[in-house]
Amino acid sequence: MSKLYKGLPVSGGIGRGNVVIIDCSCPEFEIKKIDDSDKELGRFVRALKTYCDNTREQMDLIKRTVNHYEADILQSHINMTHNLALQSELITKVSNGMCAEQALSEVCDGYINSFLDADVDFVRQLATDVKDLKTCITNLLLGVEDVKVEDFGEDSIIVAKELLPSVIARIDRKHTKGIVTEIGSYRSHGAALARAMNIPTVTNITDIDKLFSDGEPATVNGDIGIITGG
Repeated sequence: MSKLYKGLPVSGGIGRGNVVIIDCSCPEFEIKKIDDSDKELGRFVRALKTYCDNTREQMDLIKRTVNHYEADILQSHINMTHNLALQSELITKVSNGMCAEQALSEVCDGYINSFLDADVDFVRQLATDVKDLKTCITNLLLGVEDVKVEDFGEDSIIVAKELLPSVIARIDRKHTKGIVTEIGSYRSHGAALARAMNIPTVTNITDIDKLFSDGEPATVNGDIGIITGG
C-alpha cells in the first residue's frame, strides 16, 4: 500500500532514494559525584576545545563546497561556547562537584527551554543550535561517535526526529536525495543548510521516524512538502 504524508516544505526539489533513519538525540549518561573538580573541569575544557576544532573543520568544508554565509551558521555554535554567562554557569556547577555531562545538560536545557518559550519563531529555532552543541560535546565527553552521515553508498532519504546543523554539514551530498523530519522550521539553520546544498527537505511530519522503515524506497517533494513511499 502506498504512503503519502504532508508536511512543511523548507527546501525545494524532488529526490528519490531508500530511507535511512538516524537518531541525533543526545546520549544518556551516568550522573556521578566528582571528588576532583579541577580534573573534571580539565576534562570538560579538552572536550570543548575538540568540539571547536571539529566545528572549524566543518566550517572549512562548507566554505569550500557551499559558501561562506552558511559556514557562519557553525561559527555561531563556536561563539556560544565563548558566552561568558554560559561558561560561568558550567564552571560553577563543576566546581561544586557536578560531573561535566550533567553540568552541560542542565545549563544547555535552561537555554533550550528559554528559547522554546519565545514568541518569535527565529528565536525558538535557536534551541536546535543549543541542542547541537549539547549533543556534540556530550558525545566527546562520553567517547561516543557522532551519527554517521558521511557516506551512505547509495541514494538515500534521511528520516529523523530532528536534524542538527552539524549533522547536515557532514552529510553525504552525493547520495543524500532528500531529508524529512518531524521538528523544524523554514527559518532554522538546518533548513538554510539544506537549501544551500540543494537537498529537497520537508519537516513537520509527526512521528516520521516511525512511519517509514530503514531501506524503504521513498520520494521527497520539497516543492509542495510531501513524502511518498510504498
